Amino acid sequence: MKKLLLLLLIGSFSISLIQAQSLDEVLKNYYTTVGGLENWHALQSTRMIGRANQMGMEFPFTMVMTRPNKQKLVVDIQGTEYVEAFDGRTAWTINPFMGGTEPQKKSSEESTEAAKQMFEDDLMDYESKGHQASLEKNDNVDGTKTFVVKLITKAGDERFYYIDQENYVPLMIKTFATAGQMKGMPIEQHLSDYAEVDGMMMPHSMTTKVNGEVVAQLTFDKIETNVSVSDDLFAFPKGN
Repeated sequence: MKKLLLLLLIGSFSISLIQAQSLDEVLKNYYTTVGGLENWHALQSTRMIGRANQMGMEFPFTMVMTRPNKQKLVVDIQGTEYVEAFDGRTAWTINPFMGGTEPQKKSSEESTEAAKQMFEDDLMDYESKGHQASLEKNDNVDGTKTFVVKLITKAGDERFYYIDQENYVPLMIKTFATAGQMKGMPIEQHLSDYAEVDGMMMPHSMTTKVNGEVVAQLTFDKIETNVSVSDDLFAFPKGN
């Protein structure tokens, strides 16, 4: 009985070890394919210029992001700006779809959620950030075989990365909304049209689905790295 128990323990340990080695191999290939951790760690900011397709209409946009988590998206909707921004503490918006053209601060819950959207993806060097990762059962994304990496962040949020088994780039990232009207709903970001930008492979097309329904499509016509950006760009406008 003791011998059988010992064999079971050894077998369990071996399976865990093999899984850990497989995860390390998948991530090593992923890091190498997208340009290496050193290049991504050196990246301080990006500016993406492109087109957003929503409800059958196309709008030009500019998205700027800097470390650690400041971000601003400006969409030109027939001469009126739609803005989503986070200055490191407060999330705010200008939403003409809701009948307003003045900046409005978002709820504290939404600001907390925005703060989690780090400039450097959490899967990059995940262990040093206090996250946990595991290799799940393989799956398909639009007919392409993928490795599935489950990431549990230090804050307890779950994220699933579907990595192309042949090219080792993420084809989809699935998260779950933790704030706002979509709270609890699965959000899928489908990534495609990878191209090299200053030595790093970046997707130039992103489709976002909520509960399986397409809510936005972004095409990045130009991506600039390490651009000079003032913190004022992200700040909630004074006098509001």
